[in-house]
Amino acid sequence: MNILQLYLLFAKIGFFTFGGGFAMIPFFYHELVQNHHLLSAEEFANMVALAQVTPGPIGLNAATYIGFQRAGIWGALAGTLGVTTPSLTFGLGVAVFMAAFKENKLVKAALQGIRPATLGLIASAVIFFADTSLFTAPLRQLWSRGGESFGLNWRASLIFAVVVFAEWRWKCNMVWLLFASALMACLLYLIPL
Repeated sequence: MNILQLYLLFAKIGFFTFGGGFAMIPFFYHELVQNHHLLSAEEFANMVALAQVTPGPIGLNAATYIGFQRAGIWGALAGTLGVTTPSLTFGLGVAVFMAAFKENKLVKAALQGIRPATLGLIASAVIFFADTSLFTAPLRQLWSRGGESFGLNWRASLIFAVVVFAEWRWKCNMVWLLFASALMACLLYLIPL
């Protein structure tokens, strides 16, 4: 994939996604894993996890990482510019015309339609990560083959439960939750039980 193709791929992703990084994940997955086969599902899950622990928006980090992986520094630049060009253009357009369309019923209706769609995209990302980390087989196997190979990864489920509880109970800083999760994973996966 050349520099222009990288730019256009990430511009397409940036143009057709609303709602931030988590809403972009299903579209990233569709384009990068299923359409262009740039990553496997496991590599994609690892890339998103890595993008989460590095500073900056997840979509931008992912585009930069994949661009660099495919074409070095120029690929990273193409991916970064590609994913940001649509939002910058759209953002400038909104800033210029916001006063004129702020009370427009059509604009309000469109935004009311985008909100639930964004929630659906984020829910899709949750299902993707559950498939790649919590379950021993994809969720669709539960229905397609009677679930004979379906099960829970108890270690991942324990880490998930601890993080959800800690966030709910104490509103912990996400950085500390990520470090604690990595430490728990090292203890649970590397030490034989």
